[in-house]
Amino acid sequence: MFAIEADGEWEEIIRPRTASWLSLAFMRLRDFLRGRQGSVHAMRAPHPVGARIVKLDQRLTRVGVGAHEWGEALEFVVPPAAATSASNRAARASLTLPHAGLRPWAPAHLCARRSASGDVAISWVRCARIGGDSWGLGEPPLGFPAEGYVLEILDSGLPIQTLSTAVPSFNYSAAAQTTDFGSLPGSLHIRVAQIGESGATGLNTELTITL
Repeated sequence: MFAIEADGEWEEIIRPRTASWLSLAFMRLRDFLRGRQGSVHAMRAPHPVGARIVKLDQRLTRVGVGAHEWGEALEFVVPPAAATSASNRAARASLTLPHAGLRPWAPAHLCARRSASGDVAISWVRCARIGGDSWGLGEPPLGFPAEGYVLEILDSGLPIQTLSTAVPSFNYSAAAQTTDFGSLPGSLHIRVAQIGESGATGLNTELTITL
């Protein structure tokens, strides 16, 4: 797998579907599967020419960061192999880590359907960040103490309704729509995100749906 850099962060993760050797030094990678490991939000169309990529393999290790250190400026020293942190060849950087690895992934399959009564049934499917690889029956592990979502109804890009729900669905009544828009809208601009363990929202899915 590979991570692609965008705006100074390593965002979208991709994986080639096929690979073939061109020579002892070069390999051709084709038919990339995009948005892997919950990185759908970072997909660009396209990524800028010259964007850097990094191979994700066993040589990468996780930095041991305490709970109180996330969001704080940390000093990192990276010496060459077999050298100490005092080496004048060591690379040094001050980084603020956003705890991105523990945020909930963006929900998928966001949809909205209007019924004969004028109500709109909004639903989505959560994406499991932990333990979601099983092909068996039943729901994958939640990965958090409780299930919760923040749903926003937007108008001209600004939220006019912000709602919390413990289930991946919401019934937007005809009366509430009329209050918000003055009449029943022909489309809805919706944004939804799952709530993480810290109470902060994770990555969001945003979509305009014609009713």
